[in-house]
Amino acid sequence: MEVSIFPLPEVRPLKGQFVEARLHSDTKDPVLNARIAGLIETVAKSPAQPIYVAMDPQTEKEVGRFEGAVLPGQSQKFVDFLEYVITELQ
Repeated sequence: MEVSIFPLPEVRPLKGQFVEARLHSDTKDPVLNARIAGLIETVAKSPAQPIYVAMDPQTEKEVGRFEGAVLPGQSQKFVDFLEYVITELQ
């Protein structure tokens, strides 16, 4: 999505209104892997990848989530998600 969806003119300005925090889960370090698994269970609550969880910065509560990748030509689904979250946080 970083290459095919995020740069699109309909996505870029919306995504720019968010602070992004990434959790990469592709480590071979068993200790780090256990910590990552705990974060995935706590924050994402899903093994789906990619998963986008929008949280209210004041309450740290989930406002919306988007699970799975978006194929080229289907960016409106992700745009709808971003617009929904922006509206909820206003």
